[in-house]
Amino acid sequence: MEQQKPKKKQLLKAGLLSLVVVLLLSLFTGCTSNNNSGSTAEGSNKDGETAGTSGTKSEPLKFSYSRPTWGPATYTKGGAYEKELFKQGNVNIDVRIIPVVDYDATIKTTAAGGNMPDVIWGWGPVDPFWKDLQDQGAFLKINDYLDQYPAIKDAVPAGIWDKMADDKGDIYFIPNLIYPVVPFFINYRADIFEELGIPEPTSIAELQAALEKIKASGKDIVPMTMGNTVPFWAGKDLATSFGSGSGWAPSKDDPNKIIPPEMQEEHLNYKFWLQDMKKKGLFDEEAGVNPDASFGETKFKAGRAAVILGGNLQSLYPELIKTTPGADIKIMSPLTGLNGEKGGTRVVFPQDRGFYVNVKFKDKADQFFKFLNWSLTDGTDLRRYGIEGKTYTVNPEGKKVPIPDESREADYKGSQIEPLKFIDPMSEKLDWEAQELNFTGAGIQGKFQYYKEMFEKYAANPYNDYKDPTVSSPTQAEIGPQIWEDYMAKVDGSILTDMKLTKEAYKAAYQKYLDAGGQKIIDEINELQKNKSEPNYVD
Repeated sequence: MEQQKPKKKQLLKAGLLSLVVVLLLSLFTGCTSNNNSGSTAEGSNKDGETAGTSGTKSEPLKFSYSRPTWGPATYTKGGAYEKELFKQGNVNIDVRIIPVVDYDATIKTTAAGGNMPDVIWGWGPVDPFWKDLQDQGAFLKINDYLDQYPAIKDAVPAGIWDKMADDKGDIYFIPNLIYPVVPFFINYRADIFEELGIPEPTSIAELQAALEKIKASGKDIVPMTMGNTVPFWAGKDLATSFGSGSGWAPSKDDPNKIIPPEMQEEHLNYKFWLQDMKKKGLFDEEAGVNPDASFGETKFKAGRAAVILGGNLQSLYPELIKTTPGADIKIMSPLTGLNGEKGGTRVVFPQDRGFYVNVKFKDKADQFFKFLNWSLTDGTDLRRYGIEGKTYTVNPEGKKVPIPDESREADYKGSQIEPLKFIDPMSEKLDWEAQELNFTGAGIQGKFQYYKEMFEKYAANPYNDYKDPTVSSPTQAEIGPQIWEDYMAKVDGSILTDMKLTKEAYKAAYQKYLDAGGQKIIDEINELQKNKSEPNYVD
């Protein structure tokens, strides 16, 4: 198959996925000029009946719900927002949360033991573990419910539903979708750079020189830290300046064959460059060590770091100026690599987990889907905006302006709302007006246009993962996790903790993994995935 050249602007077109600008923005993004204050906002339909699972004043639907949280895991049951949701939606949800960094390992143990809640988050059929449970009959088939409740079906583009279907056309999984372009900006303290006479870096070499100057300044500040995720993924867009898309890519020897990032010199160059930065004291010493994924953001907001890979400007700036008056943040443009590579953004498959319904919950499944459908129809105001005066205010134009999380009462903070979230429709995602109102709510409206321009700069040069996540290798399902654990887990996980580990030693370990069955996995994926052209999630 002839390889197609990348379409650098394809992801900005309107097409199959009119998707979101999800850059770790606040949970209640989106605002509208339609300020509904009618009965649906009070939990009643036009006939005055209670909204939610049945449209009548029936007993609330009780169900257990397990999901990850990206924010702090401080959710406390019985809060005011929870009570309002339960009242309007006619439900009683037993929420069980797990921090996202621990979720996959923890929930797989729970699921494998058969002790699953009624509704459970996972990766769905794109992951062999969940696909195997699905094939074993652990989850409810939902085709009929999607036909019965159109708001749920319409929330997800048809092309993504197709990806979730098995070879019989049956669907068991409701995907949580994201916009494929999610830039992890390189944010920096513009005031510190100006004070030290450092111009904004335009290349990897200039970034390194800036970090060295910051370290030598005597300011006792971390030169570079990372946002709220794992180290290498936090720098996914920095990786593009090394020519790495942090995913599968065409082999240089055979463009009709795709290979994983562990076999790509560009990706290893990126990983071991970060190791070198840590060796030199230029990258946070806690990276790869501290299990708290938010430690870097905490440092940056407290004025104790000069550069952060990832992180949300809308959250970083208001918090920073509280601790460090006069501070300023800017975003570096995509950097040029050491060999002239042009940086951009690593594009993601537009799904980040989602949830299944336990087959044992079948008798009450219809009530659950009624509730979910309600959340996307009559319950939209509560789901999307929350409660007036508590999570948003209404400006003179009638638009809902989010109240910054730090200014909300405890019961209405994001940590109390995120665990009770399910899905948002794709139609709400691409909404620059909503994002601008979020900046307004945070008190930084003047930075919105700058943010939007930087988003477009990163998005102009997309790096894709060429592997179709719905294609899986039988050998991977059978022995993949075990051989990775045997040969690669320690090595891959210790790049930022073992400063003596070399790229050569890494390659040697990976060769053992290939010999033990890894090469067979790669070969099977190439055989099963017929289309190896650059993916396009928009057209």
